[in-house]
Amino acid sequence: MTALPGATDKRLGLVIDLDTCVGCQACVTACKGWNDQGAGLSDQDPYGADPSGTFLNRVHSYQVTIPDAPPQIVNFPRSCLHCEDAPCVTVCPTGASYKRVEDGIVLVNPDSCIGCGLCAWACPYGAREMDADQGVMKKCTLCVDRIYNETLPEEDREPTCVRTCPTNARHFGD
Repeated sequence: MTALPGATDKRLGLVIDLDTCVGCQACVTACKGWNDQGAGLSDQDPYGADPSGTFLNRVHSYQVTIPDAPPQIVNFPRSCLHCEDAPCVTVCPTGASYKRVEDGIVLVNPDSCIGCGLCAWACPYGAREMDADQGVMKKCTLCVDRIYNETLPEEDREPTCVRTCPTNARHFGD
């Protein structure tokens, strides 16, 4: 595993431009592939009408009707935005959900998580998922194992969803 820095002066986060997202799901597929350690989309029916499994990133598409205008499709990506004052961290009874003081990334310690789901209820973005196999909550890590991996070229040291987005709707940084 990539060694994480002890301290940094950065406050890392993710911003998504909803006007630019086209709902292509490239971010979802890339995230699933990276976080499954090369066994991407290994769930029971990943390409079916109702794919199951643990997804750390999803894109929901909605048809919106405005009076006197044609219907529009609105794409709403759902992933952790690593809140400044993360409510998921506040409600966690075991401290398994925590915010790294070094860079602001919100993570889950699976060894401490009891799978109670309080963090999922507290998350304003619905970005927490229960891993049924492991009985613990999972969430976006901002690809912490990627962004600090010095064996990767500099341009690849960003979350895989950001790197993959064909419309540059996702923005990562300080």
